[in-house]
Amino acid sequence: MNRIKTVFALVIFISISMLASAQDSAESKKVPLKDKLFTGGSVGLTFGDYTNVMISPVVGARLNPKVYAGLGIEYQYTKDKRYNPALTYNQFGGRIFAQYNIVPNLFAHGELAGYSMERYTTLSKKERNFVPFIYFGGGYRQMISERSFVSVQVLFDVLQHKYSPYKAWEPIFSIGFGVGI
Repeated sequence: MNRIKTVFALVIFISISMLASAQDSAESKKVPLKDKLFTGGSVGLTFGDYTNVMISPVVGARLNPKVYAGLGIEYQYTKDKRYNPALTYNQFGGRIFAQYNIVPNLFAHGELAGYSMERYTTLSKKERNFVPFIYFGGGYRQMISERSFVSVQVLFDVLQHKYSPYKAWEPIFSIGFGVGI
């Protein structure tokens, strides 16, 4: 069943990418490449007994007025002091994404990601595993200026790898930003 989900998700993601290429409009041909590029990402901070620091930069391009695509990296440090001794994790990985504007501010989002994740097998022993993800969802993008925006999105991990920290249909919320390069 997981292979069927994976193939289905990949077909949808590839279709979105092909749609991006096929919808290259006359307007987007007039825009120089440097004006299509953006960078941004998100940062997450939690402090206290459970400390989490996350940084996730992205770089991408507005392929045409309806399609954004890009790639990014992510690093997360976690320290959980609710255990004695405290548990610490270092997670890192990369992702590639595409977004399609359904209407001017609402978008559908598809993403392939892979992370090197630590997990405790006992309170004193950790192991590292590669965990793949396929995220689908959508969001809202608010333009702040002609070349900068803030976005809010909700995604779902549809692959459900055995080491995924997300349960089936558990929403993943994020807030991000982008600025023209």
